[in-house]
Amino acid sequence: MKRSIKRRLIRAKITLNLTLQKILDINRLRKQLPYLDNPNKAQRELKEELRVLNKIAEKQALLIRHYEESLLRRD
Repeated sequence: MKRSIKRRLIRAKITLNLTLQKILDINRLRKQLPYLDNPNKAQRELKEELRVLNKIAEKQALLIRHYEESLLRRD
């Protein structure tokens, strides 16, 4: 049981790290928006993607906290 929680914790941390990397990539792209042909459309798309990624990151952070607390309770 403890082993499966550790695996879930590791997977959640990996997912959170990937999500944070995508958020950072989008923020880098946003700096280049004024130089694109249609910056308003691109900005709306990036804003929506950031909204979704932030929700995913928030859920992953909650999962990580839950798994860590579960492991501490079992020790």
